[in-house]
This record gives sequence, structure tokens and C-alpha cells, in this order.
Amino acid sequence: MKHIPHCIFLALAFWATGCTAPEQVGDPLAYVDPMIGTGGHGHTFPGATVPFGMVQLSPSNDYKNWDWCSGYHYSDTIIKGFAHTHISGPGLSGLGDILLMPAREPHAGPGTEAEPGTGYRARFSHDDETAAAGYYAVELRDEGVLAELTAGQRTGYHRYTFEPGKPAYLIIDPNHHINEHIQDTYLEWVSDREFRGYKAVEGWSAGQRRQHFYARFSKPVKSMTLTREGRAVAGRSGRGKGLVAQLDFGLENGGAVEVALALSSVSMEGAQANLEAEGTPGFDEARAKAEAQWREVLGKVTLFGASQEQLRVYYTGMYHAFISPNLISDADGQYYVEGEVRQSDIPQYSNFSTWDTYRALHPFFTIVEQEKTAAFVNSLSSRVVDAGVGLPSWECLGYDNRCMIGYSAVSPIADAVLKQVPGIGRDAAYEAIRYAAFDRTKHSQVSDLNGMDDYLKYGYVTAETGVSVSKTTEQNYCDWAIARVAEQMGKTKDQLLFDQRAIAYRNLFDPQTGYLMPRRRTGEMVRLDTSRWSPLKGHFISGNIWAYSAYTPHDMKGAMQLHGGRAAYAKWLKGVFENDAPLEGEQHVDISGFIGKYGHGDEPGHHMAYLFNYVGMPWLTQQYVAEVLRTMYKDTPDEGSINNEDLGQMSAWYLLSALGLYQVAPGDGVFQLGSPLHPKAVLHLESGKDFTVVAQGAPEHIYVQRVWLNGKPYEKNYLPYEAIMSGGELKFEMGPRPNREWGSAPAHTFPGDFADTAAAEVAPLGTPAPFEARGGAFFQASREVELDCAQAGARIYYTLDGSAPSEASELYQGPIRITEDAVLQAIAYSPRLNPSGIYAKPFFKSILADLPEGYPRFTVEQQGFPYGEEGGLQLFDQQIGSESYSDNKWTGIKDDIEVQLDLGEPRQAREVWVGALTETGSWIFPPSSIEVWAGSSPGQLSKVGELQLPAQEAGEKAVHRYRVPIEKGSYRYFTMKASNYGPTPAWHGAADGELWLFLDEIMIK
Repeated sequence: MKHIPHCIFLALAFWATGCTAPEQVGDPLAYVDPMIGTGGHGHTFPGATVPFGMVQLSPSNDYKNWDWCSGYHYSDTIIKGFAHTHISGPGLSGLGDILLMPAREPHAGPGTEAEPGTGYRARFSHDDETAAAGYYAVELRDEGVLAELTAGQRTGYHRYTFEPGKPAYLIIDPNHHINEHIQDTYLEWVSDREFRGYKAVEGWSAGQRRQHFYARFSKPVKSMTLTREGRAVAGRSGRGKGLVAQLDFGLENGGAVEVALALSSVSMEGAQANLEAEGTPGFDEARAKAEAQWREVLGKVTLFGASQEQLRVYYTGMYHAFISPNLISDADGQYYVEGEVRQSDIPQYSNFSTWDTYRALHPFFTIVEQEKTAAFVNSLSSRVVDAGVGLPSWECLGYDNRCMIGYSAVSPIADAVLKQVPGIGRDAAYEAIRYAAFDRTKHSQVSDLNGMDDYLKYGYVTAETGVSVSKTTEQNYCDWAIARVAEQMGKTKDQLLFDQRAIAYRNLFDPQTGYLMPRRRTGEMVRLDTSRWSPLKGHFISGNIWAYSAYTPHDMKGAMQLHGGRAAYAKWLKGVFENDAPLEGEQHVDISGFIGKYGHGDEPGHHMAYLFNYVGMPWLTQQYVAEVLRTMYKDTPDEGSINNEDLGQMSAWYLLSALGLYQVAPGDGVFQLGSPLHPKAVLHLESGKDFTVVAQGAPEHIYVQRVWLNGKPYEKNYLPYEAIMSGGELKFEMGPRPNREWGSAPAHTFPGDFADTAAAEVAPLGTPAPFEARGGAFFQASREVELDCAQAGARIYYTLDGSAPSEASELYQGPIRITEDAVLQAIAYSPRLNPSGIYAKPFFKSILADLPEGYPRFTVEQQGFPYGEEGGLQLFDQQIGSESYSDNKWTGIKDDIEVQLDLGEPRQAREVWVGALTETGSWIFPPSSIEVWAGSSPGQLSKVGELQLPAQEAGEKAVHRYRVPIEKGSYRYFTMKASNYGPTPAWHGAADGELWLFLDEIMIK
């Protein structure tokens, strides 16, 4: 790896003797290393971009698995080419638009990684790479080419220098993608120095879209050839999948060619106008402009007395923090959102991973980047006010892929409004966040329905919906943030409504464990086994019960009261950080970086170390923050990020925490004080003022002894936002041992002095749903169904015809007799409470009913199920799965599923039903076949039925209940095998990847 040389730091700080820390030496650009985080699970890319720009021009490869979400991984030794769009550190994959690659032969395709010489792919070494802010270069030794990249706002700039002795070609391949599905491409040779085209693509992350481009070359093209699938295409233009262009610049004797390529999501004409608007004459000028932009944003924070490693980590963190969100509007104001071209008078931005970034990145921006904060807020608000598509959950290039949960975009909007960041349309902002709080359409593609129907009835998402506790806590926090904006804007009725909604998580508190536990519509709490991953993953994002049980940042008074006071809450919180007990089963990939059960690699817990401030134990905040700062951020590719960088959130936690600051609940107007890492840091605010943080004794010492604000002793363990934005100096005296006096008095904590041991208000909002106490869903001839309700005196209404029950339906007055397959739906009404959610239970005739006691008995051949209970218990639990694989009812594995079943005695059978989920966007495919063997002796089974399923030809999300006819007979023993679909079909964006098989209920008729 070639790195830009770092300037040398001299001396340490000695405040005790009156000496000051040395000034930072050199250019902050020298400390940016974009290679940090490209290995491990960081998912960053090393290429060239500018702050918040449309273009991320970077080496790009085929999507191999999760670690290639950004198109590049440090383990690579092959480069496919250089593409113009990438996402920085995501947990999802996508983009990789418009790939260029220099070559010495007129290749018609990329070839294979195993044999890169069969196409335009090329080998490379990290020793031959240079990565810096706004610049990337690599020497492709086998090809004899030096490739250099830089970027502008809407344009990518390339320079390819060819050694003499061979022909020199430039390949343009619009078919490249990162786990997407190409639908169409177009290429056109406009003139000897200009080229244009587009690709039409459908993908999980960015939806159905087109990416248009217009390219201009520094040298005339000598000849151009178009090919499709290796065959020549006549003419100067072509259309269709598989189209590739080979441009010959006549550089057999060596030389360089520069390319300026502009993008537009709207049109090729828009791309051309963007290129003209960029107004940059050549590569070196573009690089200088890019470096100047990075120098400006990196200069917003100046560090003193830091080591080279600390400088590299910090300024690379700032670099990653300022990559996204990204510009999506053209120079003329046109932009593309949710399938439509629109016109805007303001710059439009996208790539909002707000579920991650609202926690630290956007609060950081409210300090150092208010101008763009306003632009981001106005872009988000416009999705409701102008586009009418609602606030996005996770927006990529104008498409809400609904990857995550809740309505997290509320937070950065509300926080910025409450901080009175200038330039925000306040009325539009409030309209947007209020709309989001009632939006029933934003269902997660990963984590089941949003549960809004039940949420509005009960104040919490019920356990019948996947990851219900996570959704409840996230949405309660956002409701609180809306209440604060309503309060500021004088909307008293809304304030009261959202304040009431904000504390309904209290209904989930389990006093036996201190955890928040899921609660069903019936009112029953589901107490989970916290020694196993499997039950946790169904009710919490990443299975992170510890972070979400502490995710009450807006209601810490109530949380402490639920636990029995400050001391009790502190004991519980310490227990989380000290809990090293192992868990059975497969850990979720998104949770890592553990201190006890605190997982820093999973964003919902990022605030947890700072909660010790609230209970008057700031020294524990300092201890754990210091540990994370020093152990989970490194200046290497593989260890640079403990998990996904997540579009700047992982870095932003570091950027704030290293300054000794962190906002636990964006919207509350305060930053908690932690353990500053650097002897001195200066924040240069847009107002022209400076806010200086001095930490005497850092980084050697981690514990705060005393604090002064603008020269006066400061006893509080938090700081108002206004104190930062007013400028001034915050000075810490650090020591080797905790000072248990500073910041520990109740009055010196943000909650203040309150009746912490008083009972917290827990007010029910909705009528508990009716239920059938008897378990199971199968019957032989008939079944009597008796309904009950936890709310005394509630009226119950029901239906059996598939219609939703209401007060106009049949009133329940006694047992209901069912004789055929049916779905019973029931609802309860009670005075002064909202109507209940609908209780729905399917009933099936099956020979699995009324078997001898202890039967059926079954074993599953496969082990280690990532989804579902070990041993395949959910295959026969009589719980029917929904279209969401995270609804806690599915058994999923990247393998076949084979089950041996013993009924205990022979039974007449004619058909086997197998429930299977298809969700191709998440790589869940139907089985390729289902085979059934049966007999009277376990060692002598015969094949009695088989169902071959057709090939999956297109994307789909559906539940199928496959019926396998079997030879009619009396059988005791069965073996059923559902075969994994096999290789990913060519039409799927993740071709050659491993596919999932998800089954739920197996029935015998």
C-alpha cells in the first residue's frame, strides 16, 4: 500500500508546567486513508469522491457475499473495473454504475476471476495502490497501465496512462452491478471525443431506475466496436443487455487519455448538462478541486497533541462521515424519486440510512455542517410535502428500500428544527414528521410489517409482528421527538398526543429481568430465554435485547422508575456490560464488538455507555467510552471498523466521543460528557466562532477529575448544545483514577433530581385481543373453540368467512364449532380503551391431531439453523408463517431440509402439505422439489410422492403451501425432503450466490 506521507508530530502536552500542546503539523488530507475499513466487515470503498457528491468512483468487483456490499474488499486481488456509484459502509448491497476499464486487448466481456486473462479484469497488488481523499490510483502491472481516479460533484474523472508496445483500449461496460438485475443498456458514440448511454436496472436497494452518463475524452477515439455476448453490433449505437464498447485511442506507442464522465438519474441530456456545469478542464484541476473540498470539511476540526494513528483514525472518520448523504438532483434541478422525475428549486439528496445515522452523524452535522443539515432536512421533508411518497426508512438514490424499521428520518428533522438550524422549512418539516407517525405503508422488507395498526391501538407493536420490541422503542423515541417540535411550535394537542405515545414502551418492561419483553395483542408478555440467540432474533433487531432494553433515551426518568430507582437501574446497566455468559446458537452478523453484552458493532446500543451519566456514575461512562475508542477503531483496512461503517454512523460515534461529547437523545438539546481522547481539539463553527475542548492529561488518563466551561468550574456531566454553538472553551482535567464526586449528584445529571423510586405511569391504551387458550390448530373431525379476553367485560365479535371482524360481526356468546379448514378472526371492545387488534387463528383438518400422547416425534437431518428453533421445532408447532421471514415462525437454512416423522401409530394419508416462503430479494427461493417416503417400519420406507417445482423465473414475495399427493395408504413413519433451489438463476442480481430455503408448517391430510 502506498500512502501519502504523514507529517511528524513533536512533543507531548504538559499543562501542569504551563506548556501548551504543539500545533497540528501539516495538511489534514495527509491523515486520510480510505483503505481503512475496506477489509473485515467495514464495507467501505477506497475510490474517489467529494463531500456529499453524486459520484463515488472506485474499483468495483462482482458481488461475492456480504463483504462486497460496496463492490470492493481488501481481500481482492482482481479488479473488474472502475464504476461511478458505490455506498459507503452499508449493510446492504447495490449500485456499481457505468464501469470503465483500460485494456490491452479488445475484450468483449470481463472474463472470470479464476482466469482474468479471458476478459478485461486485471490482477493488482495493494502495494501498487494509492488511496487519498479525492484520489485513487492503481498500477495494473500485467496490463502496463496506471489508472487514476478523482471526482467532482456529478462527474467522475479518469486518467489512464498506457505503457508503449501494445494496443490501448478503454472498455465501457454498463452491465456491471453490485447485486442488481440489469434490464437494458444503451451505448452511443456521439463524436470522436464524446460517448453517452445508460443502464436500466432493478435492485433490492435502489429499486427500478436508470443511470445515464455522458463522457468526454481528452483524445479522439480512433475506432469503436460494440459487442453483445461476444458478437459485434453494427453501427455507432446499440441497445440491449450485455452491450459493451471497446474504444481504441491509437496509443500503441504509449500515452495517457483522460475521461470526464457525468451522471444523471434523469436523462442523457441531463448528464451532458451536468458535465458542462462542472466546468473542469482536466484531471489535475479536478483533483485539486476535490482536495480543496475535502480540506475544507476536514478543517472543521483541528486536533492538537494526537498521535499519527489517532490522526489517521480521526480524519479518516471525518472523511467517511462526509461521504453521504449524496446529491441526486441535476444541475437544472431535475431529480428522480420513487419512479418519477421531479423538479426542485433546492438541491436534492438521497442515500439516507437514517436508522443508523440519526444517532451520531446528524447530531455531529448540526455542530459542524449546518448548511448541509438544512439541505438534508429539506430533501427529506420534500418526500412528503412535494413528492407525496412519505418519509423514507432507508432511501437509496431516491428509492425507499425499507431495509430498516420505524420512521427514523423523524429524528434528524426534529433535532435540526429544535436546534433552530437556519434554512429549514419548519412547517414542511413538521408536516413530514407528523405524517410519518401515522404511515401504515412503510413495511420493512427485512423485518416484517411496521405494526402500525397495533401500535396506534396499544402504543406498542405487538409480538405477533417481527422485531416488535425494536419497533416500539424506536417509534416511541421518534414520537417524543415529534412532541418536542409540536411543543416548540405551539401545537399543544399534538404535543399531548405524542407525549402519551412516547412512553407506551413501559408496557413491555419485565420487572423480573429488567428487559423489555414482547407482548402479544392478548396482553400476554412473552418472556424470552436470554441464553439463546434464536428467540431473541425474532423480537429484536440483531437479537440485541440488551441495547433495546436500554433504548429509552427520551424517557430516562421513567426507565429508572421502572427499575426501582437510579441505583437499581445502574445495577442492571452494569450487569449488561459485565455479562460475559455465552449464548447458544448462531449470532447475528450485525452485532459485534462486545463489552459484556454491549455490542458496539450494532448501532442501537451506541448510547449505552453514556447512560451511566444519568445515574450519577460518569466514571463508568468514561471507562467504557475510553475502552471503545482505544480498542474498536484502528488505522488498518481489516480492523478499521468493528462492523459496517454504515454511511458514517460508526465514524461519527468516534468523532463525537473523541471530543468528549455525545447526544444520547437527539432532540433533547444536550450532549453528555465522556472521556476526551485528545489533549486539545478546536471545532471551527460556520458562524466563525471556535469551540475548544482541552483535556489536560489525555490520552494517558481517561477519568475526568474536574471541568471548566469558559474558565468557570462546571459540575454537570452534560453540556447544552447552545454552549457549544456559542463558542468558548471546555476544559477537562483528566486523571488515572475515577473522581466519584464530579458529575455524580442528581442535580448535576440531565434528568436532574426527581423522585426516582416513585412508580412510573403505565397506562394501557388498547383492549387486549381475545384468544383461544387451547393450543394447536389441527383437528380430525371437528373442534370447539372457546374465546376469552384479559379485559373483564369486553365484548367479542368474530368471523369465519375471511372478513375482518367488527361490532357488526357475530357476537361471541359461547363455544364455536369448526368442522372444515377455516380462519377464525376475533376482535374485542371495551369502554374507554381502543378496540383490540384482530386475533386470527387458522384451523386445519389433519391426521397430526389426536395422535397418541407424545406424538408426533420428529428429527431433522440438518443442524445449526440460522433462522428458527434448533431441531426444526417450528416445522410442527402449528403456527403459520407470514410473508416475513422474521416473524419468528419460519425455519431457514442454506441447505436442504429433511425430516423423519413418527406418528406413533399408522394413520390413513393421501396428501402432505409443506409451507414455504419465497422472497427472492432476500435470496429466499422455493424448494426445487419435495419428496415423501412412508411406511410401517422406519427402516423400510418407500417413495410415495414427489412434487417437482417449476423454475423461479422472476422476483416474488409470497407464501406457498405446496400440496404433495401421495399414494393413499396407512402409514406410521414418514421422511420428507425439501431440496434447496440450488444455484442462483442468471436473472437474479446475486447470481452464483447461496440461496435460502424457508419452511414453516408440515401437515399430513
